[in-house]
This record gives sequence, structure tokens and C-alpha cells, in this order.
Amino acid sequence: NEEALGALADWARGAGPWCMLLWGGEGVGKSHLLQAAVGAAAARGAQAMYVPLAEARAYGVEALEGLEELAALALDDVEVLAGQRAWEDALFTLYNRMQAAGRRLLVSAAAPPRDLPFALPDLRSRLAAALVYRLQPLADDDKRAALVAAAAARGIGMPESVATYLLRRLPRDWSTLHAALAKLDAASLSEGRSLTVPFVREVLRLEE
Repeated sequence: NEEALGALADWARGAGPWCMLLWGGEGVGKSHLLQAAVGAAAARGAQAMYVPLAEARAYGVEALEGLEELAALALDDVEVLAGQRAWEDALFTLYNRMQAAGRRLLVSAAAPPRDLPFALPDLRSRLAAALVYRLQPLADDDKRAALVAAAAARGIGMPESVATYLLRRLPRDWSTLHAALAKLDAASLSEGRSLTVPFVREVLRLEE
């Protein structure tokens, strides 16, 4: 995923194509990357927001109104809007307004744009015009390195032995690993302890 990560870093700093779409199966880290990109954009002073569409649906299509005012916007799991014409129309309008205003849009999906079951053909074609990357599942060595790097980004050290332990004891999808890291970060901060295998086992309540 090196090329996709480089393009994502460009997107976050306001360079490269204005619209990107990342797609891939469950657990490849789409949500994590969208959140990281929004965080990077915000860190450079841009008004940026991450919107999980599966949750936003509970608030109605009004949840998309006015988002074109943001400098950078990430919409997660766009496929959940497929087949709902009011949502598709709202997303189409948002896309066009962001493009006209020179904003930046980042979208994730479970499939490439051509395979998304949108009833609105123009919406599918708009998304297909984005810079599109498929995220590949990480090998274990890459996941280990990603865990160590993610921990470092939070300001905590994670020995490779701890990362290896987590990969052996937890489901290996990135969502689970990221949630475990967040829990370990909070526990490490509150108790003032470094990450060791015994401490990780205690916090996550893993068996010997």
C-alpha cells in the first residue's frame, strides 16, 4: 500500500488530486487511514472532518448539508448509501459543491466505484473519476510494523515482542488491533506503565 499511503499524505497536505477513493475488504484499515488523513489535515490548520456514514444515516440526509464548507472531508463506507435515492442525491450534490469550491474529499468503499450499486449513474461516474486505490491486506510483518508505528504516533513505545504477542492473541484485522491499541494507550497513561507482555495481558484480559 506504499503508493496509496503516499497519495494519502499528499491529499492531507493539500496536494495532488482533490478527490481520493480507497477501497478494500473488511479489516484492511480504511477507517484508520481516513481518520489519520483528517488528523493530518487538521494538524496543518485545515478545517477537516471524518464522517462514518453508517452512523450518519441515523440523522437523515441533513447530516451532509453544509459539509462543503470544510477544507477536507472524509466519508467512510460510502456503499451504505447505495440504493437510497435521497442519500445518493445528497452525496452527488455534496460532491459537486466541494469540487466547485476547491475543497478536498476522501471516500472509502468496500468495492471499486464501478461495482458500487448506486441507482444514480452520475454518482458512480463521479467517484470513478477520483484517484482510486485498492488497499491490500497487510502481511504479519507489516501489521507488526504498523502497530509499533501507531503506538509511537500516540507517544508510547511498543516493543516488537508485544506487537508479536498481540498478533498471536487477537484477530488480525486492523479495526480490532487499533481498538486494542487505544485501550492500551489509555491504561498505560493512567497507570504510568510501559507496554510489556504481562501488562498487555492484564489490560486486555487475555489468557496465558
